[in-house]
Amino acid sequence: MSAELSDETVNMIPLIDCMFFLILFFMMVTKFTPEEKAIASLLPTDKGQTSAASSAPTPTVQVNIAIYPAGMDKGFQPSEYATQLDEMVKKGSFAKTVYLRVGGHAPIEVQGAPLATKEIVTPAMKEQIGAVHSYIDERLTELEASGQPRKDQPPVIVHCYSGLPWKFSLVAYDAVRAFESKKAGGKLNKVHADLLDAREVTFAPPRIRNYSANEMGNELYEIVHLR
Repeated sequence: MSAELSDETVNMIPLIDCMFFLILFFMMVTKFTPEEKAIASLLPTDKGQTSAASSAPTPTVQVNIAIYPAGMDKGFQPSEYATQLDEMVKKGSFAKTVYLRVGGHAPIEVQGAPLATKEIVTPAMKEQIGAVHSYIDERLTELEASGQPRKDQPPVIVHCYSGLPWKFSLVAYDAVRAFESKKAGGKLNKVHADLLDAREVTFAPPRIRNYSANEMGNELYEIVHLR
């Protein structure tokens, strides 16, 4: 007895079309990136639960140079520094004068106007640059690690409020380089070997933006209280 094959077949094309459209739908609506302003929560941190350290980490010894708007003193909260900043901007006094401070020493005032001229060296510019160089030279001499080679001296980090012009950071950086050149006998970065034996002098890393509504006040608070 022979069995007859059925002529009825199942049409799979509609099912394949449905699966295809479902795949496209999920690909379009599924997000593979973090929410905006969430980058700060993804960064490494020293907070939270970790395995107990065998010993407390040794704090890094470094020389901090802090540069921030003149008139801002210690003792305020981040929100208050943000308010002071807004008032300076409204009055038009922001970035005209800054405080420059090495470590925990008393700061000096640096005027921005004499440093604004381009390709013209004025007496006021020479006086302002000379004052910064003298101040940094004295402070770094006090903080010198006696008997240590230049590469083993504490690194110098320039922390400048990010809203200020670069001229304030550069005049401080040049003053440190002048001090190091004097200590090295004028042989600063003339050949590759000089770099290997030179002291580390860098700028603080850039700030993360759009992580907090009060980020400017937080930044000012950290720099003002930096030692």
